[in-house]
Amino acid sequence: MKRFLASVVLVLVVSSVGRAQDMPLAQILIDGEGWKKVENPGSQAPRRPVLTHSPDGSTAFRWALSSGRFIEARQIKAPDAQPYIAYCPLRPKNGDAAIEVTGLVTDRDGRIYAATEIGVQVFDPTGRLCGVLAPAAPGKPEYLALEGDTLTLWISATKYARKLNAVGVK
Repeated sequence: MKRFLASVVLVLVVSSVGRAQDMPLAQILIDGEGWKKVENPGSQAPRRPVLTHSPDGSTAFRWALSSGRFIEARQIKAPDAQPYIAYCPLRPKNGDAAIEVTGLVTDRDGRIYAATEIGVQVFDPTGRLCGVLAPAAPGKPEYLALEGDTLTLWISATKYARKLNAVGVK
């Protein structure tokens, strides 16, 4: 009986990890939707650190110049001496060793979105790259946010929006 219960528990644990890793970009894209310029956005992009949290608030994700090619992660309740660790491997431009992240946000399913010069890189909760959303326009992104089911991206003084099958964390 104990072996049966142990095998059932093992199957449940493995299947939940498997589901978290099976998050292709196609799950969040809506047919016919793309980036749209927002007319009269109302304000400029806010300035803030490149930092976000998991949906349950237990993990912090950040990008810093020293992070290079990775988004780093750290448990919120970890001791102060606990360092951030490399978590999501970023895709740099061809020929480059690193890439700058200018905005980070998570959705309620735990995906991590990173604004970069090559587009918005999307990672599943385990840190695996799901895909890259093409840039909204040429230029360096300055800010990224999920407003409900709309991903917004600022490039220079222009705001772009794209509807997704995903909702941001409140």
